[in-house]
Amino acid sequence: MLRLLPLWIAFTALNSLGAQDLSLDAPTATERAAAESRLGNEELLTFCRQRLDTGGSAAGVIRALDLIGRQRDGADIARILKYIDDLDAAVATAAMDALRQQGTAALKALRALDDKSVDRTTRKQAVDQLLQDHVYACCRRDLSINPFRLNFESRFHELYAVGEPVDDLLLKMLRDLRSDIRDDISGQRNYYGFGTYTRQRSILDVGGLAVAALARSMPEKLMEEMGELARLEREDGYYYGWNQRTPVTMELAIFFARQGNTSLCDRLISEMESSMRWGQPDQFARTHVQIAALQITALAEPEMGLERINDHIKNLAVDGAASSQAHYLRARVLMQLGEEGAALRALEDSMETSDFAMVMTLVDSTFKPLASDRRFQAILRYCELASRRMDVSLRPWRPVSVNE
Repeated sequence: MLRLLPLWIAFTALNSLGAQDLSLDAPTATERAAAESRLGNEELLTFCRQRLDTGGSAAGVIRALDLIGRQRDGADIARILKYIDDLDAAVATAAMDALRQQGTAALKALRALDDKSVDRTTRKQAVDQLLQDHVYACCRRDLSINPFRLNFESRFHELYAVGEPVDDLLLKMLRDLRSDIRDDISGQRNYYGFGTYTRQRSILDVGGLAVAALARSMPEKLMEEMGELARLEREDGYYYGWNQRTPVTMELAIFFARQGNTSLCDRLISEMESSMRWGQPDQFARTHVQIAALQITALAEPEMGLERINDHIKNLAVDGAASSQAHYLRARVLMQLGEEGAALRALEDSMETSDFAMVMTLVDSTFKPLASDRRFQAILRYCELASRRMDVSLRPWRPVSVNE
């Protein structure tokens, strides 16, 4: 009798798991949730992997894809890819969402799969989507730490760190945005809902880095594709957006100016100047900083940008963030002029005038000559602490050490 006891326990366990499996595929979400709660995490993941391997109802597969996608385990890539071109649109969408949760790690896993594991069409579809997500994430990070489109040594390192051809994709993304860019330049873009966080913002609203990357890697091709936009004039009619422009438009203005055509940049500055005719000076702190940034980055007039900042520095103090950014621009210009002591003091002012530290200092190669200065090291420590309060996706990007 005692010999039969282990067999009876195993038989009971199998029956119990089978009953739970049936409940996990129950027709109602309530029953499925109750069944999931009775399983441990590892048991549930094992069941989900079996479900993806063998198939099942659409609802069951979608739930399994959701749970497996959250694990971000490269070993599950092949399972997920089976469903990307599923005839059921909901299943195909869930599979792509599960793959996208893996991030750039999925690109490495895809390279390791042979043609027997994934066909070429599915591979290309998956790679294209993952690269688009990667470009968006890099652009969003750059916009977060670098609001005035300043170039520094490592600005494009994350973008190209995936080891995939990115430039052609960047060009295609801008080509698809051409009509929206045209509306933005001509002043006809509707800004209702701009900056909301209920949905992912368009690449047009964050994609300055994409333009800057193409301006560096293939300027002739970028000019061929986008050059006619430099000649657009503002159309008559009411303009939404208080003369603001998207990062893509601003970066294009910088690119055209560096190619010798300053008309778009001059017009943007003129419109920003016009917007400040009515109102108190302290209402336009950010606008003055934006104009100064264009003078410095696009028109190669750092002295004029520095003069503007110095003229309005008292008003900038009203807006802590704008003041911090202005002092940071001052520090960069002063470094270019060889005034390292004044630049260091401007950096300290940048940190002291706002709770929103310019964490780009951590990666900005402009300040390399100050690396051994104790005051600069204190600034870096402060920026490190400030960056820890930020979402990890918005912190300055630095390659992970092999030892980490």
